[in-house]
Amino acid sequence: MSIINLPSHLGCKQAARRTFGPSARPPVPLKQGLCRRELLQLSIALPFLAQGPALAGTNETPAPAAPAELQTPPAEAPPSIAAPADPAAAVPEPFLDLEFQVVPPSSFKFVDTQPVYNPDLRGPAPEPSPVRARFDSPDGSTVLSVVVRSAQSIRPSILQVTDVSVFGGLEEAAKLLLPRGSRVLAASALQVVLPPKETAIGTVELPPKNYYKYEFTTANGLHVVMSVAAMKGKIFVCGGSTAAGARWEQYGSALREAVDSFRLRSDNRVL
Repeated sequence: MSIINLPSHLGCKQAARRTFGPSARPPVPLKQGLCRRELLQLSIALPFLAQGPALAGTNETPAPAAPAELQTPPAEAPPSIAAPADPAAAVPEPFLDLEFQVVPPSSFKFVDTQPVYNPDLRGPAPEPSPVRARFDSPDGSTVLSVVVRSAQSIRPSILQVTDVSVFGGLEEAAKLLLPRGSRVLAASALQVVLPPKETAIGTVELPPKNYYKYEFTTANGLHVVMSVAAMKGKIFVCGGSTAAGARWEQYGSALREAVDSFRLRSDNRVL
């Protein structure tokens, strides 16, 4: 697997592009016991890649046309009046979690990935899904999702992982995060400079937050774009995937834009 290292965008201070409401999804406990390769498999949430039925061609011979003098002129269709477009309908709505935010494509539908909890049943509650958010395209062929996993499941460490850079640079981290046999098309690092934080003991300087972004194709024909970040001992992966080729041409730009919008949140601050 070859890695293409693109220049890092250093010192890029980011600000929230929208004003978000106070509602947020509560954090979900992490599921343990999965191998590190499942991190990406869950994050890209392999789409069904369902194809619609092909239009079959007909070999029937067309009937001969009637003489021109016997043909009835077609009736004129009434002029169609286009409905006015709703500007608000095309604006993507941000998805807010207590620990991250992302702006999915406006046409994508939210899919609840958490198991149903029935308090009347005996036994422990079902294990929550690491997929904290998932959005499917209207035709079901393309998926955008956010997965949260324990950093210890990726690489054991005695220290709490607070930034993805502890896994090394783009190439070293790719060996831990990308599936075997991937062909990397692009890779870049974004470093977001954070403002100081006021605390009870005074102003605290916060270290910059790093985001690693990869675009690649997999051995089973998927085209994937994803952004990876870390916070409080957890790895956050926002990934979009669809079939390489025509599907990517259709949804690729929307997936890139959605993945670029992914940011971590802590204490109502965008990191």
